Amino acid sequence: MLKSLQQRDWLRPLCAALLAIMTVTIIFTAEGITPFGNHNLLISDMGGQYLSFFTAYRHALLEHNFQLYSFSQSLGGSAVPTIAYYLMSPFNLIILLFPATALPTGLSILIIIKIAAIAGTTTLFLQRHYRTTSWAACLFGLAFSLSGFVALNYFTIMWLDALIWLPLILIGLEHLIMTGHAAMFFWWLWISIITNYYLGYMTCLFVICYFAYLLFEMKAPGTSLWQVLKQRAHLIRRVVVTALLSGISTLFLLIPTLLGMLQTAKSTVEKSSYYPTPQFGLSVLSQFGLGANNYATRLEHDPTLFSTTFVVLLVLVFFVHPQVKRAHKAHVLALLLILFLSMAIRTLDTAWHMFQRPAGFPYREAFFFSFVMVMVAFEAWQAGAKKIERKWQWGLPLILMGALVIGWRHQLPSTSSVSKQTLMISLCFVIVTALILFTTRHLVRAGLLTGVVTAELVGNGILTMQKSPFGNQAVFQRAYQSEYRQMQAVNDPDGQLYRVENRNTLINKAYNYNSQYRNYNDPMLFNFHDITYYSSTFNNQTRLMLKSLGFFSKNARRVSSEGLNRVSAMLLGVKYSVMLNTTGEASTKTLASHAGMGFAVPTDLTTLSLHADSAIVNQEAILQRLRPSATPYFANATIVKQLVKHNKTAKEYPYSHTLWLKANHTGNLYYDDPSASSKYTTMRVNGQLVKTKFNANGGVVLRNLGFFNKGSLVKLTVKTTHAKLTNRLHLASLDQAAFRTIYHGLQGSAFIPEYHASGLNTVVSGHMTNDNHRQWLYVAIPADTGWHVTVNGHDVTRKEKTVLGGMQAIPIQPGKNQVKMVYHVPGGHLGALISLFSLASFSGITWWWRRDRQA
Repeated sequence: MLKSLQQRDWLRPLCAALLAIMTVTIIFTAEGITPFGNHNLLISDMGGQYLSFFTAYRHALLEHNFQLYSFSQSLGGSAVPTIAYYLMSPFNLIILLFPATALPTGLSILIIIKIAAIAGTTTLFLQRHYRTTSWAACLFGLAFSLSGFVALNYFTIMWLDALIWLPLILIGLEHLIMTGHAAMFFWWLWISIITNYYLGYMTCLFVICYFAYLLFEMKAPGTSLWQVLKQRAHLIRRVVVTALLSGISTLFLLIPTLLGMLQTAKSTVEKSSYYPTPQFGLSVLSQFGLGANNYATRLEHDPTLFSTTFVVLLVLVFFVHPQVKRAHKAHVLALLLILFLSMAIRTLDTAWHMFQRPAGFPYREAFFFSFVMVMVAFEAWQAGAKKIERKWQWGLPLILMGALVIGWRHQLPSTSSVSKQTLMISLCFVIVTALILFTTRHLVRAGLLTGVVTAELVGNGILTMQKSPFGNQAVFQRAYQSEYRQMQAVNDPDGQLYRVENRNTLINKAYNYNSQYRNYNDPMLFNFHDITYYSSTFNNQTRLMLKSLGFFSKNARRVSSEGLNRVSAMLLGVKYSVMLNTTGEASTKTLASHAGMGFAVPTDLTTLSLHADSAIVNQEAILQRLRPSATPYFANATIVKQLVKHNKTAKEYPYSHTLWLKANHTGNLYYDDPSASSKYTTMRVNGQLVKTKFNANGGVVLRNLGFFNKGSLVKLTVKTTHAKLTNRLHLASLDQAAFRTIYHGLQGSAFIPEYHASGLNTVVSGHMTNDNHRQWLYVAIPADTGWHVTVNGHDVTRKEKTVLGGMQAIPIQPGKNQVKMVYHVPGGHLGALISLFSLASFSGITWWWRRDRQA
């Protein structure tokens, strides 16, 4: 019988997966999402980050050029944190079947497949856990696959894997408990951590809670907890050892990832994150109904607890069911309460989020609560919902309806509250579901519930997608083809390393304006090297260094090329400026100031420290160290006259300043406001609007006001938050002739390297001539402990210096220097050794356990 059951195990998971595919297909068709319509999912971080990462991932695999260092991550950095967080899922290989122009369609298909897999593995768990062949398990698997967490975060595609592996981990854990065989638990936990270490960490916490729950379930009546621990000590040791070795075996990936993440701004700690304060009130009850969230609330909302009315009613049935033992009810209630409190209390919630507050998308552990609800609901279904007393058959739906109304009333003050119509739909689902559950016969009940549950999941999915600024797939395909073709000429076709300033874009036409796509990751999307980047894995030292040179950084996760000027372009190895055309070819200009990816510099430059948010001051100091001059390279403009108007009705930037300036150098005039009080989008020079690529209002950015001859009068109009311009404001012209002298001198010692992959390592190599007998080669590549550097065959890695707050200076000799830089991922070798040792230890321990059982 058991063998026959195992042979049929795959039928119900397959059925659940097909139901999920059908349900998501209906939702996507209703919303017109590709491949069932012309909308695509270029929304939120899917459009801003994931599409670019997947495109780069696809290109690397198909071109056999997979590297663990990327020069398309701003100035460059280890790709391991990005790969570990976003790209480790085995499901991602599906995107190789799609051309780059159809990748948004591929990502839609990938989401459907992952949701189907969640339904399948959940159904498999319910079968194994309850030892049943009930087809109803398919419906519960479907409910979890489209629960509130999935419905709201479906486009955060890398999180879905955790929900796929969770049921398989628990199957492995229970298999270990029953048989003593640990391999299944070890490997499913290992896969969960590898595919997404962030939710993998949360899964480990849940496994601890679930194992504790199982221990209480195994406790005989009348025995104390201490007795249980003593009796089950052998089992506890096996589970703990297996889990620890599984986690340690992932350190080949986690150590390099940790070392990379420690370089981000996420390493900072805020005390308020650990205060034991409540995080939500009774409004959370509205989350049990459909449509409680939508795209507009994705960054801030109560825990996503939706798992269908069917599931919630059965959970209530479970706690009043006469055939369910009181101790069992207490254990389930304790597990649900622990999971709920982990979201309700800030201290616990922070711990679940790896001791960091999430930047948007809160309560990422909510799906564990939904999973337990689905599990408990299925048990209640197995016990028979109609067996509860008549008063509860009437009372439980009324209790749920009352809870939904209370939650609705308490969430009304929010800006995106649930409408009265949506509340009425939820109440109707309660009534209909209860009538079917408590009044119909078996076959009729099964058919009707399948229809009602599917309808509710479809309705919740459509409501949750409301306000989503979907992109246009047809426009994306045309724009991507055109932009990729035009950028091919500057994406290092000859292997030479340099950077590009992409002055405009075509791809934005494919995005809904409200998606606020800002092209941060276009270098990864089109395979070239720029300065822009947006990722939670962004190296903070690099970001702060760029800010100090005048680049705009909206927050700790992103930096733009807004603020690039001739000095920073020279310092960062920018060779080309590209203007894309809607028809024809791009207009590509070679920058005269390009001096390779580095050049010989005096020792004085290596001791210079930059000031935060003072671009003109910093650039002046750099130029003075490169070529000392009694005359400043940046000459402050003379304010001939100024007027201030106060607009009392303006909520922001109420003061409009009009300045008449006299340029004191021939060259570009720059505006630098370190006080972050200016509105740049309305700034005008001589009546003409100063064009911007990014909205940097209220930020710090170096603004180019245009080229003016010495003595020219310039009229500047700018709105600020202050009645008086601050003393820190700089208005200065760069002396074009003096600057030309500097870069002409540096070009004689230019370092013009090539780069290529060597296995998983990145190699940068080239030669330069040091005729000025300077001691250092400045290299426009971020300093990183992973670089191993040789000059003329001699290892100089330990002699390197970090300069300008984040770049490299390499010691060189007079005359010709052959420089070779090889990147080895920090912690990679150590992590690999520890992982191998852990795997060997697990193999030895399992052999010992097997021998022990046979003895």
